[in-house]
Order: sequence, then C-alpha cells, then structure tokens
Amino acid sequence: MGESEEHVPTTPSSTSGSAMMICYRECLSNMVKFTGNEEEKIAKFISNIERIGKMINANDDILYCMCTAKIDGEAKRWYENNTSLINWEQLKPALLERFTTPDSSTKIFEQLKERKQRPDESITSFFDTITKLCHDYDPEMSEKMKVSWLENGVKDSLKIPIKRQMKLLAEQARTTKAFLKIAKDEQELQEERVSVPDPTPSYMSYFTNTVSTTKPQAAEGRLNLSSSTHTSLPDGSKNQIYSTTPQSRWSVPKSRSTTFQQYDQSMASRNNKPTTIMKNSMRQRSSCLICKRNNHRSIDCYYKKPTGCYKCGQSDHRIRDCPTVFY
Repeated sequence: MGESEEHVPTTPSSTSGSAMMICYRECLSNMVKFTGNEEEKIAKFISNIERIGKMINANDDILYCMCTAKIDGEAKRWYENNTSLINWEQLKPALLERFTTPDSSTKIFEQLKERKQRPDESITSFFDTITKLCHDYDPEMSEKMKVSWLENGVKDSLKIPIKRQMKLLAEQARTTKAFLKIAKDEQELQEERVSVPDPTPSYMSYFTNTVSTTKPQAAEGRLNLSSSTHTSLPDGSKNQIYSTTPQSRWSVPKSRSTTFQQYDQSMASRNNKPTTIMKNSMRQRSSCLICKRNNHRSIDCYYKKPTGCYKCGQSDHRIRDCPTVFY
C-alpha cells in the first residue's frame, strides 16, 4: 500500500462496505496534500476536507485525522511543533490564522469587486465564479453577503428585475439558491423576447415589392397605349400631329381662358371679403369707455350705471365727457 493509503482513517464497520465509503476513500486518496506554499490556499484545503467528510457524516475526530494525513512540507513541520492542537476545533482556526496571507485575501476581495457578468456569459457560470470567490475570501460568509455580491456583479439587464423579485421574498428565503432560480427564469424570458420575430419588416417588404413591380407595369402600359394610338392613326393625321408644336397642342382656347380668369377673380374676391369685414369690425370696435376692455361694447359693460352717465351715473354729461377714472 502507498503512503497516502496508510494515513486514510478507518470508520465504523457498519459503513465500510458501502458505496459511499468507496467514494470517500477515492476522493481522500486523490486529494492533493497541503504544503503551506504561498500559491496554495488554506481555506480551499479545509473546505475540501469538510466536503469529503460529509460523504460519510464524519465527526470532528475523523476530520482531524483527515487533515493531519493530508498536510506535508512546511505545514506538517508547523503542526508537529504545535503539539497542543489535539482536536479539530483547535486545528482548523490555527491553520487559517497561520497560512492565510493578507495579500491573498486582498487579491480575492479585489476580484470580487471587479468581477462583473460579461454580455455573453451565462448566469450559471457567473454564479459559480462569484460563490467560489466568496468562499475563498471567507468560508463562513453569510448568505446575505453572497447575494449582495451576486446582485452587484450581474449584468444591468438582469439586475433590476432580480432585485425586485428578491425583495418580495422573506428575509430567510433570500438565499443564493433563490437568486440563481430567479436569475435563470429572467434570463430565459429575455431570450424569448429577443427570439420573437418582428412582423413589421415582412409587411414593409411586401408593399415595397408590390409598388416596385407595379410602377414599371404602369409605365409600360402608358407607353404601349401611346404607341398603339399612334400606330392606329392614318398617315395624314400622323403628319398633322407631328407638324404641330407643343404649345399649339396644349394651349387652351381663348374663350375658355377668359372664363377661367373671371372665375379666379370671383373666387379671390370671395376669399377676401371675410378678411375685409373682420378688419372693418376690428377698426369699428374700440375699447369699452367704462372698463377700457376691448371684448365688449360700453353699453354691454358689467359696470355700467343704470341711469345717467354709464360710468358715474350723473345726468349732466355723457360718458364720453365723464371725468371719472375707472379702477
């Protein structure tokens, strides 16, 4: 047996022969050992240990054995020098504190801030990337914080509809799974809207083709009609037609032109009459002598006195000579 198989911890005999135990042993054997190099991430290593342990419902003692079996190099030397770490509750936080570098956390945080969904990227691919970055940055990050990162990074066409539907859910139901379901449904709806063809271009093309094919036919019809008319005339009439000038052919008889001129003059005089009447009426109507408004006569004024002068009511003068000033 190889070295990796020697360190695989045993489990109760009740599950030793099950298929889950086989999968557990295979995953643990293929798991890469953690050496403590800067390129390796301790948070990812611990996450893999706990994920494989869930396959057999491993307790903290088994997780402790799994972890110590899969460390090597600098990490193993550090563990051997810290003999007080005797259980999983002590070993896990100590490993995170010792091998988590500030630079790596800062880089992951910057990636989270800058990571946006690309126009051609599916919502599933974007979701997997953000959730992985969230776990790498903080394995114990809350669901609320993860949803916040997802909502900030999703593309603009999905952002508002997703936020609106997430707010309709209860506080406990606003999870990453709910976000993924809502985002998938909204993406499918938008894709269906884009795939629906617009009927307008087909109608436009139909009418365009009809007009374009009708015009030449009409023109050909006129040409054929004119050619057939000329060919049907006798030789003598042909000479008469060709001998006449365009002016003589299309000129209007004198009697008819005189009639047209008289008709135009009468129509012009009719059209000018209302304008003339309106101008004369505007000249005749002056402003009211009582209130100085020009939309009524003095006799129709609301402020007219019933007797004497319309403005002041005195009987010794007329309204035109009244010295009273109206306010």
